[in-house]
Amino acid sequence: MKQMIRKKLSLIILAAMLLSLLFNYAVQTRGARRDMLFTSQELFWQIHQILEQNAAETKQIEYDFKESCLVRAKAAAYIVQSRPDIVGHQAEMEKVANLLDVDEFHLFDPDGTLYGGSQPKYFGLNFRSGEQMQFFLPMLSDRSLELCQDITPNTAEQKLMQYAAVWREDGEGIVQIGMTPGRVLDAKKKNELSYIFSLLTADSGAAIYAIDAESYEVLGSTDPDQLGKTAGEIGIDPKKIPTGREGLRATVAGRDSYCAFSFSGPVILVRTRTIDSLYQSVNQDTLLLALYLLLGAVILLFTIFHYLDSYIISGISAVNRKLMTITGGDLDAVVEVRTTPEFAELSGHINSMVRSLLDMTNKLSEILEIARIPIGVYEYNQGMKRVLATSRIADILRLSKGEAEGILADHARFEAVLTEIRRRPVDPERGIYELPGPDRRFVRMESFSREHGTLGIVVDVTEDIAEKQRIEHERDVDQLTGLYNRRAFYRNADPLFSDAGRLGQAVLVMIDSDNLKQVNDRHGHENGDRYLQMIAGLLQSLPAEKKLTARLSGDEFVLLVYGCSSRQELDGAIRRLDLSMKGCSLPLGDGREIPVSFSAGCAFFPEDGNDFHILLKRADDRMYRNKQQSKQNGRI
Repeated sequence: MKQMIRKKLSLIILAAMLLSLLFNYAVQTRGARRDMLFTSQELFWQIHQILEQNAAETKQIEYDFKESCLVRAKAAAYIVQSRPDIVGHQAEMEKVANLLDVDEFHLFDPDGTLYGGSQPKYFGLNFRSGEQMQFFLPMLSDRSLELCQDITPNTAEQKLMQYAAVWREDGEGIVQIGMTPGRVLDAKKKNELSYIFSLLTADSGAAIYAIDAESYEVLGSTDPDQLGKTAGEIGIDPKKIPTGREGLRATVAGRDSYCAFSFSGPVILVRTRTIDSLYQSVNQDTLLLALYLLLGAVILLFTIFHYLDSYIISGISAVNRKLMTITGGDLDAVVEVRTTPEFAELSGHINSMVRSLLDMTNKLSEILEIARIPIGVYEYNQGMKRVLATSRIADILRLSKGEAEGILADHARFEAVLTEIRRRPVDPERGIYELPGPDRRFVRMESFSREHGTLGIVVDVTEDIAEKQRIEHERDVDQLTGLYNRRAFYRNADPLFSDAGRLGQAVLVMIDSDNLKQVNDRHGHENGDRYLQMIAGLLQSLPAEKKLTARLSGDEFVLLVYGCSSRQELDGAIRRLDLSMKGCSLPLGDGREIPVSFSAGCAFFPEDGNDFHILLKRADDRMYRNKQQSKQNGRI
C-alpha cells in the first residue's frame, strides 16, 4: 500500500508541476501580449495627442498670421493715405515695405489694376489676371470687405505667399500686402507623419508604422527601409487586420512578430514586436520556476513519505478498526485516534455523530409524551431524507394520511409545504401564518438548526387568533353604529398622515347630528339610537374608494376621505354626502318619518395643514360655526 501511495503521489506532484509550468507559461505569455497591447495603445494615444496638439498650434499660427497680414495691410493703407507723395517714389515704397516687414506692397486703383508698390514688375496686373488674383474681385463691389487669402502660389512666380487687402479710407484704391508664410509652413511640417516618426524611438525588437487605410501604403515608420511599401509587402495581411483592440501575430519585415493596431481616421497605426523580445523575460522566468518547483517537489515528496509512514497509515488503520466495531452495532464504542490533530478531530466528529443518533431517539420519545396539546414536532438531518415527526403534524397542517406519508418521506417536499405556508403571514415576527383552505386556520411555526439537522414545531393557534380578533373588534368598533371608535380612528389615521404620498389629496369632515335631543325626548331613546345609526349608514355608504369613518362621541362623527388626485374629487364626495343626507329620513313605528340631518365642517389636506390633529381642530371649528349659523337661520 505504501509503495502504491508513493508512486501515485510522485506522479501527481510531477503532473501538477508540469501543469503549473504550462499554466504559468500560458498566463505569462498572455500577460506579455496584453501588456504589449496596453503600452501600444498608450503610445498610439501619445501620437494622436501630438498630432492634435500640432494641428491646434498650426491653426492658431495660421489665424495669428492672417491677423498680422490684415494689420499690416491697414497700416500700409494709412501710410499711403497720409503721405500720397510717396506713391510715385519707388524707394519710398520699398522703404514702407521694409518698415512693415512685408515681402510685397501693392497699390490698386478702384478698378482693381495694380499701379504702384514695392514690386514694379507686377505693375499692370489686375484682379482678373489669374486665379490667385481673382480671390480679391469681390472687393470691387463691396468696399466694406477686408480679405486675407490662404497660403497660395502667386500669379506671377508661383511662389507661396499669403496676401491681405483693404480699402483706403478715402476710397481712392485698395492696398495689398504679401508675406512669405515661413512660420506657418514650419508648423504644418510638424504635422507630417514623417516628422512625427522621426521623433519616436522604438524598443529593441520593436517598430512602429503608419499605414494608409485605403491604399495600405506605409506612410511613416521608425524603420526607414519600409517607407513606400504596402502592408502586404512588409508582412501584414490587410484582410486580417482586426477592427478592435486585438493583436495579430505575423511575420513583419522577415521577423516573427506580434502586432497592435489603432485606427485614426485615414491612417492605421501599427506597433510590432518580435516574439523573441516579447517572450524573453517569460522564458527566463519559466525556466527559473521549473528549477524551484523541481527542488520543492523533491523536498515535498520526502516529507510526505515520512509523514505517511509515521502518522497517516497507522491512523487510518486505527479508525477503520473502530468503525467496524460501530457498524457492528456497538454504539457505545469511542474512537480515540490522536496520531494527528486531524485524526483527533475526525474521532470527535465520529463520536458526536454516534451521540446524535442516540440523542435523537431520546428526544423523539420525550416529545411523544407531551404531544397531548395541539402541537406538532419534526426533525430531520441533511443527510437523512425522511422527516421524523409526531402524528399531530398531519392534523395541524390539514394533510390527509396519504399526503402526510408522501411529504414526510422527503424533507425537501416537507420544507416546500412550510415555505408555501410562510407566504401567508399574519404576524411574521411571532411566526404566525394562515393555512390555505376554505375555513380560516392559523399556525405558529418555529425551527431550530442543530448542527447538520433541523428541529421544528408547528402549533395550532386558530382559537388564540380568533379570540384576539374578537377582542380587537370589541376594542376598536363602536357597538351601536359599527364604525371605528375614537381610539381606532386615531390609530389608523396617524400612519396615513405620516405618508403624504399615500394620503394624496384628502378632506377631514367633522359631523354633529342635528336635533338628537328632540328625537330622544319626543320619540324615545330607541329611535335616537336608530337616528345615529342612519347617520353612520350615510357615512358608510358614501362612494369613496379610500375612507375612514368613526363615531368619536355620543352624536359626533368623523369622516376622512383620502387618496384623491384633485380638490374637485373631494368636493364631489362632500356634495354626494350632502345630497344623501337631504334625501334621508327615519321611519317611525306609527307611519311618520322624521328627517335625518347633521352639521358638518371640512378641513382639506394639504391646504389647511399637514398635521392630523390641527386639521381635526379646524374641521371641528368650522362644523361648530355651521351649526350656529343653522340655528340662527332656524334650520335646526
